[in-house]
Amino acid sequence: MVLPTATIPTATRIGYSVAETGINAVETLLRLYLLIFYTDAVGLAPGWAGLAVALGLCWDAVTDPLMGYLSDRWYSRLGGRRPFLLLGGLLLAISVYLLFSPPFLETTKAKFAYLLAGFLFLNTAMTILSVPHMAMATEMTVEPDERSALFAIRFACGNIGAILGAGLPGFFASGESLQPIDQQLAMNEMSIWLAVIVCGTAGCAWVATAKQSMHRVVTHVELKQSLIQVWRNPTFRPLLLAYIVATFGVAINGALALYYYRYRLLLEEQEVQLILVVFMLVLTLSLVGWVLLSRKLGKLRPLLLGVSLLGFFSCVTYPFFPPSNLWVPLFVGGVLLGSCVGSVVLLDSLLTDVIDYDQVRTGVQRSGVYFGVWRLGAKTARALAVAGAGLLLEVIGFVPNTVQSAEVSEALAWLFGPGVGVFLVLAALLLWPYRFDDAKQRQVRRILQRKELLAAQASQV
Repeated sequence: MVLPTATIPTATRIGYSVAETGINAVETLLRLYLLIFYTDAVGLAPGWAGLAVALGLCWDAVTDPLMGYLSDRWYSRLGGRRPFLLLGGLLLAISVYLLFSPPFLETTKAKFAYLLAGFLFLNTAMTILSVPHMAMATEMTVEPDERSALFAIRFACGNIGAILGAGLPGFFASGESLQPIDQQLAMNEMSIWLAVIVCGTAGCAWVATAKQSMHRVVTHVELKQSLIQVWRNPTFRPLLLAYIVATFGVAINGALALYYYRYRLLLEEQEVQLILVVFMLVLTLSLVGWVLLSRKLGKLRPLLLGVSLLGFFSCVTYPFFPPSNLWVPLFVGGVLLGSCVGSVVLLDSLLTDVIDYDQVRTGVQRSGVYFGVWRLGAKTARALAVAGAGLLLEVIGFVPNTVQSAEVSEALAWLFGPGVGVFLVLAALLLWPYRFDDAKQRQVRRILQRKELLAAQASQV
């Protein structure tokens, strides 16, 4: 067995991580624009649009652990999980173009069917690319600090993608009215460029990891047994529950963000884009601080601090922003809350330590299954949140492409503020009694390293 070197070359770190740019550009585009694109531009009722998106996310949730299980067992001369980067990148590029380039559709049934079919295709492609890519991080290094740095770079690249996903639609819509036909043409052109970005970044990751040693053991344990062992891991269940709750809140935020800024705060499209881009930039810059803080205090305490502040300020600020004012939401939402969101990089890093604990406990490496179940939880939470957001928009009386009543405007403010913040505060409370701390994580790492060293010595005899 060849152990990965303690330090991953910088070019490999960046090359591997850059795939997250394309992945997260698509994810951000979907979270911010998919629902409002199909309600405002295509003309599908919010309830039906939310249902189609929710069904697509449920399918995605089911396929994630299956893809993780497949990639755990996959081996080829092209390099373990690496072939999935090329296949998934190509399929994701095709699907994002199709989803945001719908033909002219007259009936609600046809619009619903096209959105559902396109989103099912896109989520399948996303799973093929993202699950193996996430699992590779656990195999590239066995050092906890190195993993935190790798996740931070990946998260930073992801936030560059988030900036692209948030900003590209506004760039292509620049100078256009917000009539439905103009929105469709802008999104069609944008999707072509995004497809190129997805292909390029996935290909870059495939090339960059070609010579990287991987700490990988191909597992032949059955899927049912793997899922049982994952669920029995006492360090995983509370972390997963907190992650699901936080993701539910964040998904509501993403689904309602453009409705809040356009219809509650009455901001121009360029002002909305500025807030989103500043938010992503601040978030990316804050990653360095959160990683350094985690090296000094461990991962858990900075994570609790960041999520708690994010939830609290979401509850007490968003309902009270004055309409037609750019600077208050830009500073509070873009700068203050953007810096808090950077703490969530520590959740993924904590998950890799949980996977190590499972390997010590059972003797089997299940990176793909763990990341698959992790994403299953996230996608289930997003499905429920988007479906709920679509239904709530109809319940409060939202009407697209027109000025909303005072009651609808007020409801949007409270849904976007406390409706999001309460779930983040709850996630922090769920993490508060978590006891798999930094000292225990390092103890697990020492045990695993001793086992790996003995196995390497035995293989050389």
